[in-house]
Amino acid sequence: MKQLLKVCLIFLFISANSFAATITYKEILDNPTDLELNLNYAKQQESSGNLKLTISTLERLSMLYPSNTDIKLYLLSILIKMDSAVKVDLMVKTMMNDPNTSVETRKLIAELLSNTGEKKKESKWFAYLDIKYSQTEEDNISGVTKSHKLLQDDSKIPYTTVDSRLVVKYDKTYTRAGSLTVGKNIDESSSLFFNLGLDINTINKKIKGDNDVVSSSVSYFKAKDKHYISPYVFWTKPNYRKQADYDTMGLGINNTYIINEKNNLNYGLSYSDTSYVQNAAFDTAADNDSGAYSSFIRYNYNLTKKTQLGTKLIWGRTESKKEFDSYDSTGINLTLSQILPFGTLKLRGTFLKNDYDEIESFVSPTIIRKDESLVAAISLEGQVVKLIPFLKRFKLDDSLFYTLNARLSDVSSNILNHDIARNYGTIGLTKRLNLNGLF
Repeated sequence: MKQLLKVCLIFLFISANSFAATITYKEILDNPTDLELNLNYAKQQESSGNLKLTISTLERLSMLYPSNTDIKLYLLSILIKMDSAVKVDLMVKTMMNDPNTSVETRKLIAELLSNTGEKKKESKWFAYLDIKYSQTEEDNISGVTKSHKLLQDDSKIPYTTVDSRLVVKYDKTYTRAGSLTVGKNIDESSSLFFNLGLDINTINKKIKGDNDVVSSSVSYFKAKDKHYISPYVFWTKPNYRKQADYDTMGLGINNTYIINEKNNLNYGLSYSDTSYVQNAAFDTAADNDSGAYSSFIRYNYNLTKKTQLGTKLIWGRTESKKEFDSYDSTGINLTLSQILPFGTLKLRGTFLKNDYDEIESFVSPTIIRKDESLVAAISLEGQVVKLIPFLKRFKLDDSLFYTLNARLSDVSSNILNHDIARNYGTIGLTKRLNLNGLF
């Protein structure tokens, strides 16, 4: 019993020192060699009942860190729970025949094998519900230009007067959201995910822009050798107040290729189609229909087990019914991630350049629009009880997560109408509910 307690303490140590936020499989695709991130993802998937994805994560970590006995013991305990006799037998033989396996570790293995009486068959299905609330403050929600001027027929005219309802600078947006994820384990290295979400966004002062957004997606995850592949399809439909509605459908594929423990590549391709709803109130809305192609390649370098530097090259193409709204995009993103005791800190900077196809004659008969944008962001995400430890006294569990985000967007354009700077600040909470009992 004492030895079994020791095993539990090992797992507790792994959990307590790992990534302190809700982790998605996309983050694992981006950071497949990050030890702490992946350990916490394995623990998260175990809690959600997705033991096959837990096993695939731990098997990969065991190959990357062959001398880490704790990972092997954790993997062995999950294999026993899964009643995977062949894999258990192979792993036990490998560890027992390894001269580097200590006497203490051999005793722990024996203790694990002696406590296999209470086996619970895992369901192939798993599910969880995320309930979110966030508040975003913005200093230029109506997009007032830097010069407070607009361009029309190559002439500068004053921007519409800022008031408290129609053209607003500072305002707050409140978001209440729910996201249901249902997944199925296909085998030890692949899973299928179904997601359905609803966001309700309310703006404090501005009378236009309130909306509720229905979204859905289906994604597939496959781990094969050094590749972590994820194709997906999605659909979103915002319902706006006093604005034209539209829906967007799209599909894409991402892949992460592990070069070694320190280096990996992540790349993807996607396409989306946006269709506006034309009616009596918005009789020209369909003129805004567009299709967008996007691609990227990102190189990630793990400076340490808790620090990662990533650089991302971006290319995209947007084609609109209005030729003057069609453009090519190129850009670069730099991201620095640091795991802290109370969460994960990220610093991000993105430079993007948009080159438009044709002149918008109503605005200028001589100038083709060109934009350069710089977006800088800092975010901190993690478990509330790790950010505010005294809340543990109130028995607050670790499934409540926080998000803090600040962002600066500065667009420089040769067309005054699009020369705009904005600052955003967001604070949010997410509560995850495990629904595995329904399956």
